[in-house]
Amino acid sequence: MSKLRLWNRLTVPTRLTQRARFHGGALQHFIWRKALENRRKVLTLREHIRVMQRLAFAILGVAVVVAGIIGWLGLSYLAMPVSTLGVAYVIGARVALTADHVHAIAKGQTPTFEFRRRAQDSSNKYVWQRGKIERPIACLYYETDAGKGAIVRPGSCPDQHRISTSGDQLYFSVEPGDALRIGVSNKPLENSNVTNGALYEAEGEIGIGKSERNAAWFKIALDAEWLNVLDPPVPADAATDPDQHSCKPATRQGLRDPIVLGILSRVAARLCQVEPEKPGRPLFLVHFQSGPLQWTDWTNRLGCRALLYRLIPSPSPGDLAGCIGGPWGGFDRTDLAVSFFEFTPSGDFAVIR
Repeated sequence: MSKLRLWNRLTVPTRLTQRARFHGGALQHFIWRKALENRRKVLTLREHIRVMQRLAFAILGVAVVVAGIIGWLGLSYLAMPVSTLGVAYVIGARVALTADHVHAIAKGQTPTFEFRRRAQDSSNKYVWQRGKIERPIACLYYETDAGKGAIVRPGSCPDQHRISTSGDQLYFSVEPGDALRIGVSNKPLENSNVTNGALYEAEGEIGIGKSERNAAWFKIALDAEWLNVLDPPVPADAATDPDQHSCKPATRQGLRDPIVLGILSRVAARLCQVEPEKPGRPLFLVHFQSGPLQWTDWTNRLGCRALLYRLIPSPSPGDLAGCIGGPWGGFDRTDLAVSFFEFTPSGDFAVIR
């Protein structure tokens, strides 16, 4: 046998063995890689499950905390004493824009709605009434329910005050030299742009008592300028700024009664002492910037009571108090939040419903 044939016989099996080993190693590598990928997928799935479980527990925890807070607030409200007095009022919600605001709107910009006294901002201010809230005289009275024998408000006294909004809007055009032509109307005006205003002022009359004749009546006027804590208004003379003597400067107040209200951010508020039209006890009125507590009537009363405890250090039995809040400076907002109380001999604020 020649040496060439013997070489071929020896080398052919060796090559086949090498190929088999190569393909076997590739298969093992493929299987190992797939197993590793599957392991990674299982680990990733487990991580996702853990994350979802943690998220579910977090949501459940938040829900339990929120439910506890709402329950605490609800019990505090139910424990609140109720006064035998009644309250009636008509309060107009006025909006405003300055000339600078109008020029910015004409350019398609969104201005920051802040209001200053004339001494601090020479820009002309345009003010008009956009809406009002109203509680009728009948809410001063009580009567006996013929069926149940209970003492209740008359049927003509609604559970909530009436809210009305006018169609008045500001119509304007920019004349040569940046002069403004301004008009307020509830009907479209030709060749004019139209815009709403930002909540600026609450003005009206409040009556508290048991009848129209014996009630104490108070005239009020509160504007957004005086709630600027960081840059307070510069007082003018008493004739033009009666607030200079009847109201304290605005401060940021943290609510503490009940204690769960402490989780809320501080509220810009100031206390005003409003004298009645006839000699008698004044009305201690808190003017404040509204927030989450003003979403419902009962939480608004809790928030007002908390502010009264903070701002009136030593009330006397029989003192009348209340709050008027709003989203002051809020564009196209007229929602005022009001509530009123009588301080009792037991040392509590009794809500006037």
